[in-house]
Amino acid sequence: MEFREALQQLRERLDDSLIHHAKLTQRDDIGELYKLQAYSETHYYMKAVHDYTASDVEALLQFVDPLEVAYWCREENTHQVGLPICDLLKEIHADERFEKIEPDLSLETKTSRLIERFELNLYRYMGNVRELSDTEITRQAEKIAATMAAYRYTVDELMRDNLDERVIDHLLAFEDPLKYLADRWPECSQYGEDVFENIEYDLINKDDRQIGSIHDRLKDAQRKAAEQPKSTRGDTARRDKESR
Repeated sequence: MEFREALQQLRERLDDSLIHHAKLTQRDDIGELYKLQAYSETHYYMKAVHDYTASDVEALLQFVDPLEVAYWCREENTHQVGLPICDLLKEIHADERFEKIEPDLSLETKTSRLIERFELNLYRYMGNVRELSDTEITRQAEKIAATMAAYRYTVDELMRDNLDERVIDHLLAFEDPLKYLADRWPECSQYGEDVFENIEYDLINKDDRQIGSIHDRLKDAQRKAAEQPKSTRGDTARRDKESR
């Protein structure tokens, strides 16, 4: 892969990483909002300021979350000049600390892995259900039914090779994709929508919506920070620093 092409791929993955962190951020947690702001600052630096070498690009592309890795490189940088990515990756032991991308997997392998993950998710879920009282099972009947329906339908679609590879990749990004689908199931059923077509639509159109959401969250964080008493802001900052 040529340098220009590899750099463009890295920049796109930095965008995806920031969107991912924005989606995971709780709006009512000031510490998390500050952390999102720190990731956003790193995102801007890596896209608009950093002078890349070919080695920088190749090294960061190895990681599942290159933005998180770049953030910690900046956070733990002791060099007086610049951001020597390759040197810093060794100094912060990035290979041991951060998840790296596996070699490209075939669609067949991805499908098998997703089926195995669904089976494990269902096994753990049903183990929790068996511990519930009869009253609690009755109260959660709709959720249990949605989980079972999501499991049966998804595994059947996977066995028939009916799912788009983008959807499979998306589901594999979750530790519990069964819960992710079960949470969406009732609403899709109510409006007669296919849950996987719904996901495909979201994947195609996510960027504009999520980038707008990031800006909204950062503005919200700045507003809340301004409203906090100074002593509280100091305590929050210290707690966030200690938790890293």
